[in-house]
Amino acid sequence: MTAKAPRGRRWRLALIAGVVLALAPGTFLRTPIGTRTDRAEVTVTPRPERTGVSGELQLTGVWELTSPHGWFGGFSALAAGEGQALVAGTDRGFLLDLDLAGPAPRAVPGSYRFVGITNRKREEIVDLESLARDPATGTLWTGFEGENLVMRLAPGAPRREWIPPAMKEWSYNSGPEAMTRLAGGRFLVIAEGARRDNDALHQALLFPGDPLEGNAPIAFDFAPPAGFDPVDATQLPDGRVLILLRRVAYTIPAATFDTAIAIADPAEIRAGATWRGRVIERMEGGIFADNFEGIAFVASADDPKRGAVWLITDDNFSVFQRSLLIRLGWPGEAPTKPAP
Repeated sequence: MTAKAPRGRRWRLALIAGVVLALAPGTFLRTPIGTRTDRAEVTVTPRPERTGVSGELQLTGVWELTSPHGWFGGFSALAAGEGQALVAGTDRGFLLDLDLAGPAPRAVPGSYRFVGITNRKREEIVDLESLARDPATGTLWTGFEGENLVMRLAPGAPRREWIPPAMKEWSYNSGPEAMTRLAGGRFLVIAEGARRDNDALHQALLFPGDPLEGNAPIAFDFAPPAGFDPVDATQLPDGRVLILLRRVAYTIPAATFDTAIAIADPAEIRAGATWRGRVIERMEGGIFADNFEGIAFVASADDPKRGAVWLITDDNFSVFQRSLLIRLGWPGEAPTKPAP
């Protein structure tokens, strides 16, 4: 007979099991059904909530994305599309185009498509966690955790895949979570997981060009506020970068999330040094205490110095979470004081 664990230990184990179940994709009734090639009908519904966001940026819109498609959800990356548009990526290997030209975002019909890798002998590669895009050519780069692989999707060309040697030893499930293509063609990539020898720092790379072309990067560390991890990044018109940060609190029945946005200047990056940002926005209450994983800046059609900062959440395929898309106004200059 197996001995029973002490009451305190049993309670702790039950708590851990509950959190794992709440966060596990497909658990608590959300099990993918159908096939990846099914057409996704996506509904974008405005939400009235405004409480739980603080800082220097004005919240100008909140929407929820829903679809009966069995593989819909898990949004973990965001990039500006062509013109007034976004491209969103999921950690099940899908992309979705969003049209921003109207008064509210609209999912482009038929654009929900699978781009993951299924021709591997051992396992699929689908955990898409970051996106970058060249506005001149429309080429997309996607970062996949697991093998820490970067994929290039260029219009009219075969897709290419590469594991940059500098990323090969990054954590299996906390790799290239934040990636953005800077003006001029450089690529910024930041690991979600902290360094093994210092949990206050995250490994980061600045590639002088396309990571798939053998460009040797500058290696440095990124230092977020205590307890936060970097989950995405986007560049502003003035050259600075917004870095999306996430902190998780494990509770029952589901985890809650504290989100922040930091601003930092890539001109201050130095090889072997530590790069820091300044927090300018917080999302930590109500429906905004959710798992924000994607950020992208989209310039105004009338004034390229101004525009909107868009965020998207990963619902973890959990009944306790949502796929939220929110819009924050960017006034054309950096805020003068940090968020509370």
